[in-house]
Amino acid sequence: MRGWLAHSGTGFWRGPGGVRAGWRALAYALLLTALVFAEILLLAWAKPPWLRQEPKMTPGFAAVNEALLFIPVLAAAGFMAWLEGRSVFAFGLAARRFAPKLAGGLLAGVTALSLLMALLVAGGWAAPRWAGLPPPAAAESGLAWLGVCLLIGLTEETAFRGYLQHSLARGVGFWRAAVVSSLVFGFLHITNAHESVIGIANVCGAGLLLCLGLKRTGSLWWPIGFHAGWDFSENFIYGTHDSGQACAGALLDTLPHGAAWLSGGMAGPEGSVFGLATELLVLGGMLLFLRSGKTVFDMDHCAP
Repeated sequence: MRGWLAHSGTGFWRGPGGVRAGWRALAYALLLTALVFAEILLLAWAKPPWLRQEPKMTPGFAAVNEALLFIPVLAAAGFMAWLEGRSVFAFGLAARRFAPKLAGGLLAGVTALSLLMALLVAGGWAAPRWAGLPPPAAAESGLAWLGVCLLIGLTEETAFRGYLQHSLARGVGFWRAAVVSSLVFGFLHITNAHESVIGIANVCGAGLLLCLGLKRTGSLWWPIGFHAGWDFSENFIYGTHDSGQACAGALLDTLPHGAAWLSGGMAGPEGSVFGLATELLVLGGMLLFLRSGKTVFDMDHCAP
């Protein structure tokens, strides 16, 4: 059974490279969906007491929630990798020097969100204030949120820009695949509380930027770091809403002011039209500073 997807053939399902890319991506998506729903049903039946959400998202609850999501993501990607006769790390996680890429992405993510916050504060659409955490508690909360945000980045980048992006790219080319994976990424944010049209557009745009980071660095580790840095800035540094969710234990407490399309409202900074402007600035910075090099991402069968 191992390597079954790579067996060549002819017809609607198979080609010279094995099962066609679209069917591989669809199989992965269906498997992941089935595993997530099975886990939801199991938790709904078991009703564990530690799975009760509080008014504000805590690092502990976020960690448990993300770990529960990472399990089916890793299982689905691992099974599809096994069917291809590859390692699960082949889809963007096999970087030899992953730490510099992760750190670079983390710094870029914090910088990008900080730039957006500077625009909102300068225009009077955001008002940050000190949340009052004493230094020991702030340090503890910061470390906890950093760990959680790294897990969020790992889970979501593996889900959307790992096997899914790779399998589609082999069939339709990298950027067509990036558009599809980014649209799926944005669509799944629709159910978030207080989400807006601008927010969804920003999420789709962020998906394309993360795909650019994947292509330029040849690794998922830079996108993981960027994703984590953006979320860490929202959840801990500035204390804004993150996709409509308020978080506990933040360094600052930032409230939106004015029209939601300018401030982001309860969706958070990513719901602001200035998020689109920030993404354009980030795009310029990525094209300038992220030099394309020898890829570690497994693109050997991808269309150009």
